[in-house]
Amino acid sequence: MRIFRAVAAALSCLCAACAVHPVAPAANPGPAASATPATAAPLYSARERASLFGCSALTDTAMIVADMKHRGVSLQDVKAFYAGRPNSDLTLATADRVYDDKVGNIWDYATVFFGDCATRVSLVPRERTGPASFCMLNSMIAASAQASREAQVPIEKVEQYFAGFPGDQPRAIITRVYAQSQSRAEAHAEAWNACMAPISGG
Repeated sequence: MRIFRAVAAALSCLCAACAVHPVAPAANPGPAASATPATAAPLYSARERASLFGCSALTDTAMIVADMKHRGVSLQDVKAFYAGRPNSDLTLATADRVYDDKVGNIWDYATVFFGDCATRVSLVPRERTGPASFCMLNSMIAASAQASREAQVPIEKVEQYFAGFPGDQPRAIITRVYAQSQSRAEAHAEAWNACMAPISGG
């Protein structure tokens, strides 16, 4: 697929995709988000961790584009919005894919998109993507919370939105994001690293 060939090229250049956008559980998050991953031995190598981070960043872009699609924004307007930005070729290819795909629940779509990138670009077999998918979802929560904070949405409304997600992690992430002044990418990366550090190398 063209989009994933472009991702592979970007990630080979010191993870160029990571600067695009960095997100979290769906209203029906599924097994990947049901429990915090924990293991004695690293599940992912340092190379896999770096590559998967690029996939997580790209997934955030896909989610943003999927939301724009749901709101009726034309593909032409989406491309105009992203044109000229860093990694615009990759972003525009992502927009094409999202508009070609059938998108239902955007959180479920994010999980599928990340899984495809993880297997095709990071070369992590699908049976090993679960914990990384959980970390990606944590990152999406952080990115979403940061966007809400920037838009001056009260934290209570953000907590209410994520109230149906399992466990205490969403609330902890939201609290941390609202207590800091970060960019979307910084909030995403912090949540990703906090989740992946115990289960990956370097």
